[in-house]
Amino acid sequence: MTDVLDGDIAALTGAYRSGQTSPVEVLEATLARVAQRNPAINALAHLDADGAAEAAHASARRWAAGTARSPLDGVPVTIKDSVNAAGMPWRHGCLAFDDVPDASVDAPPAARLKEAGAVIVGKTTMPDFGMMAAGVSSLYGITRNPWDLTRSTGGSSSGAGAALAAGIGFASVGTDIAGSVRLPAGHCGLVALKPTQGRIPHLAPSTMRSAGPMARTVGDATLLYDVLSRPDARDLWALAAESGATSPEPLSPNGLRIGVLTELNPGFAAEAAVAEVVGTAAAALAAGGATIAAMGPVFDRDPYPALDRVFAVRAVTELQSIPEDRRHLVHPVIRDWCASAADHTAADFTRDSEAVARSAETMRAACAEYDFVIAPVLPMVGFAAEVCGGDESHPLAHCGFTAWANQTAAPASAVCFGFAAGMPVGVQVIGPRLADRAVLRLTKWLETARGFDIDWPHPVAAGVGGTR
Repeated sequence: MTDVLDGDIAALTGAYRSGQTSPVEVLEATLARVAQRNPAINALAHLDADGAAEAAHASARRWAAGTARSPLDGVPVTIKDSVNAAGMPWRHGCLAFDDVPDASVDAPPAARLKEAGAVIVGKTTMPDFGMMAAGVSSLYGITRNPWDLTRSTGGSSSGAGAALAAGIGFASVGTDIAGSVRLPAGHCGLVALKPTQGRIPHLAPSTMRSAGPMARTVGDATLLYDVLSRPDARDLWALAAESGATSPEPLSPNGLRIGVLTELNPGFAAEAAVAEVVGTAAAALAAGGATIAAMGPVFDRDPYPALDRVFAVRAVTELQSIPEDRRHLVHPVIRDWCASAADHTAADFTRDSEAVARSAETMRAACAEYDFVIAPVLPMVGFAAEVCGGDESHPLAHCGFTAWANQTAAPASAVCFGFAAGMPVGVQVIGPRLADRAVLRLTKWLETARGFDIDWPHPVAAGVGGTR
């Protein structure tokens, strides 16, 4: 069964089709793996063993009858704490929300998974409000990176990253407001896609935050993307559905113009080890026939402060929604960071939003010179598990390479393309708006060209599990 759990979704469903195994047997093995590996990494916020068993038995009957609903039928998956699923808790990573009633409706990603017959094993951890690109939460404690339990998973889809790298489930739904699916993918050696805003329906509708697929392979992420991107009228910003399925064939870089971005603005650039991996990816693309051009800094000065204040207003709004006698339960890093936003006026917020829009257009125009842009996922090779970001006073400040794709609405993927000091290093593929499928296919080409297979870690608790 280990071979099945460590394979991809196509191999798993092939085994279902042939009768080699069943969704019930695979769920039982997945739950055994949760018991064995999750104590070391603290990736799961909620385990829905009964609901998963019911879904697995229903899937087994469909496979036996030859009526599987989709390529995800019977596939064990997880969803982020912030994605509502009927009967499961929603906590948004925060101890102050531990008294919120369980969800009564499925958010679009959960609804699509259930329609496709996927087996939702449970929910994964995240930091408070999703406003920290690290695996630290006032409710869940520390989520740890399976590659090195002393290192961070990134965030805010931290538990999804840890679970997948540890071989728990085949895919996961995360959400991304500044890099929150791509950053854990970068830290943990995974594949993720932040789609064009509106491509994957979610609630509440947003022009900045998106749900996105995460997996160990591009093929698996693509299968999840095809399910999640089906329409849902409740998301008022949702795009019209694409036709057919995404081609599984890699997109050849031959003839493409590809920009290489390793310095966003003076003072914000990739460290040498990260830049080396991005350079290796660029060399592979050049060898594949692409025209490669090094991009200069997109901005002549740091554009982040205005975006940071926009994020802080979002965070303080959520903080103020909590009864005053429970606000102390929110992680102090988040409370301290967003405190000053309580004094921002509507005019301040409007000015910051307009500054962000101008910076987004600068980023869009710079990327529009090329068919695709490759860039780091994050500027450094990670940080310690208990740390709340590259700069704890501004817990999203190290997200510059990822955050601007949320503002331009461009699809952007992450894929592991190397290692430094034993830790994965990811590369980001950024495409033009609506080119999600092309981004996935070029990411697939990079995956096939990287020249190594990933030997996934098997974490075992050794006194450094998740703690507050």
